[in-house]
Amino acid sequence: MKNMLFISFLVLSFGVLGQTTKDKLTYANQLYYSNPDSSFIICDEIAEKLKGKNYNELAEAKLCKARYLLLKTNFDKAAKLLNEASDIFEKEHNLPRLAKCHSLKSILFGRISEHQKALLHQRKALELYTEAKDIKGQIASLTNISLDFIEATQNDSTFYYLSKLKRFMDVMEETDKYFMHQNFGTYYYNVSNFDASIEAYNKALTIAEKFEMVDSKSTVLMLMAHPYIAQKKYKLAEQNLTKSIAIASENNLLHESNEAYIQLIKLYEILGDFKQAYKIEKLNDKIEKEIYNLDKINKINEIETQLKLTEKENIITQKELELKNEQLNTIEAESRITQLIFIVALSILIIIFIVIILFRVKKLNNKIQIHKKMLEEKNTEITDSITYAKRIQSAILPSISSFKAHLPNSFILYKPKDIVAGDFYWMKTVGDNILYAAADCTGHGVPGAMVSVVCSNSLNQSVKELQSKQPSELLEMTRNLVKESLFSEKGSINDGMDIALCSINLKENVLHFSGANNPLYIIRNGELIELKGDKQPIGSYFNEYPFNQHTFELKKGDTIYSFTDGYADQFGGPKGKKIMYKQFKKLLTSIVNESIEKQKEIIDQTFENWKGELEQIDDVCVIGVRI
Repeated sequence: MKNMLFISFLVLSFGVLGQTTKDKLTYANQLYYSNPDSSFIICDEIAEKLKGKNYNELAEAKLCKARYLLLKTNFDKAAKLLNEASDIFEKEHNLPRLAKCHSLKSILFGRISEHQKALLHQRKALELYTEAKDIKGQIASLTNISLDFIEATQNDSTFYYLSKLKRFMDVMEETDKYFMHQNFGTYYYNVSNFDASIEAYNKALTIAEKFEMVDSKSTVLMLMAHPYIAQKKYKLAEQNLTKSIAIASENNLLHESNEAYIQLIKLYEILGDFKQAYKIEKLNDKIEKEIYNLDKINKINEIETQLKLTEKENIITQKELELKNEQLNTIEAESRITQLIFIVALSILIIIFIVIILFRVKKLNNKIQIHKKMLEEKNTEITDSITYAKRIQSAILPSISSFKAHLPNSFILYKPKDIVAGDFYWMKTVGDNILYAAADCTGHGVPGAMVSVVCSNSLNQSVKELQSKQPSELLEMTRNLVKESLFSEKGSINDGMDIALCSINLKENVLHFSGANNPLYIIRNGELIELKGDKQPIGSYFNEYPFNQHTFELKKGDTIYSFTDGYADQFGGPKGKKIMYKQFKKLLTSIVNESIEKQKEIIDQTFENWKGELEQIDDVCVIGVRI
């Protein structure tokens, strides 16, 4: 371990303390996360020396300074520097750095609650990074865009951009992974998945601590308090907020201090400790006054503010800069022979280090291969078990041939999300009446499949005992059977199903329909007629009432569609949004004159095109019948 630290020190000394301005800028950017004040002083010195000279490096220095001023809530001066840097990068056609300017402008507008402008700049940054084929820049922009949607509480769009971001996981640097984990944590909190939220925040915290990202550490500790409060783990929430405030105060981070104080005040109000809440509120008033005054100045752009470091910070950072300059002068004074000896010695150490690493990698690789084999065997066992479960579930589904034997001009589009599904289709006959349904049980995968077996058996038992052709009567009895099946000594399980149940008599041309949460569509002469189901499930429900039944006289050429919600709820398209029922209705109306098999093909292909590379989020079942 000591050898590794020694080698790292040698590489840093030789690589960073070179003679060029570019080397200094690189070092300043690396230093920013652990010591932003020193980073600013280095960039400020470079900017002063380069006035009227090397435009590209001058713009880099201005960009570095602007990032620091954003951290210190000096927004108007940061905006001025960003505009100056943008002009230079645009003239030099430096697309990645121009994109970086837009990214920082987005952060600036976000801080003053101009969210539309923030999103506009971030999308421009992503466009430029993509054009420049800059993967790191694309990662940063996707991270910031997902944060914009988090702040707007648009959960669907947040998940879409986080999913795109996760595809770059293998090429991300650790600091980039921090922001991805932080945004996932906030997304999971917004959708009330508090355990996943805490897990993601802890991953971010580990990275912040490892790389000494002081502002990020303060932020993630504050954010982690939210799910702890939601879980009523108030002590953990208080500890996190106290740590966050301590870090922010020590580093003069006004924005982070303000966020943590506000959350701590809310916590004490929840606990009923109003005395402590009032005490914290007085401390926060001073910080809010300064921040809000700055925001007001930034928005009207009337008064320029100036950056002021404390006397203690000036002394520390100035001494650090003097030390770096002394080391730089020492290296410049060394002879070529001394440099050559240094390089040779460094090379030998690196070779030894590489040999040690290769040896350890070989041993580690052997262990990985053993674990990989074990995981593959476990995965095979699990997959085989689920595949066998699919055979069992398939046994409860009517065959396509038997379905078409009773309803010749029909189709079934059945697309489970996983190997087994919570959706199922069903058919029985009672006299001259053909009963069929599209059903959606709670969950998907193995849990959903287990519920589907219970619900399908309950339907079969209802038909067997009642011998009724009336859907409403069958749903009433099925509801009672499902509730009995899913009741245990520990209490009732809040699972069940949504269903669209039809009874068709082809001799009398009459349709009876009842639905639990699911409707039925009938298209006649190009017009879509919707028969609504009752707003209650098959299962336990706080406001149960008898199921209603619709009776509809059929005519030749009528086309009937029953379905589950998986089709309309699928994310995709150019903006990563849901298909929605309105678009689904338009699709059905536009293809109703096609053959029944052609309709199935179009509905399936439209779904796949919309989904694109995104994951299917739910089981899909659509049944079409033409009279």
